[in-house]
Formats: sequence, structure tokens, C-alpha cells
Amino acid sequence: VTESNSQTGTSKLISGSPAIVVAIQAINTTAAAAYVQLFDAKSVADITLGTTIPRWVVKSQANDVSENHFVPTNGITFRKGIVVASTTTPLNATGASQHVRIAIV
Repeated sequence: VTESNSQTGTSKLISGSPAIVVAIQAINTTAAAAYVQLFDAKSVADITLGTTIPRWVVKSQANDVSENHFVPTNGITFRKGIVVASTTTPLNATGASQHVRIAIV
């Protein structure tokens, strides 16, 4: 399990090698919805927020905890690695602060 407290629009490398995400928890303590974007990439330099299409997106409602929303039974395969960011809409680059926990195998 990897944890990223106060994840924002700044991209963060979670895994630099192939991995399968089996669970996602996002804790949004703000008054607005936020989105966790997960990218299939080996490094932060491989993505550009607002341009690169994420492999998976999870919406967190305002003042809510989102857990395993739509994570398939067999997980989500990332063939290169995993880069994560938290934003105000599903595909933009504007940062949104939330706590994110991702379980990978």
C-alpha cells in the first residue's frame, strides 16, 4: 500500500514498474469534488497534466471518503508504472488537495 497525503495537481510517481492497482481510497476534506488521476507511466516526466489521458480516474465527492469506486475485481493493470495526481476535474491540471491511498501488487 502506498499513501500520498495532501496529493495535489503535482504528479507523483507511485510505482516505476508494472503494477496492478487492487484498491483506491481518496479522502477529500474540501468543500468541492476532486479527482484522482492515475497514469500508466514510468516517470512523472512521461505525463503532462491536462494533456495526457489518464488510465483511470476516481471522483471524490466534497467532504467524503471514496473507496474502490469501480475498481474491477482483477484490479487495474499498469504496464509501465503508476503516476498519480489530484485535480478539480477528471482531465485538467488544476490541483485539488486530498489524501490518497493506493494498494498495488
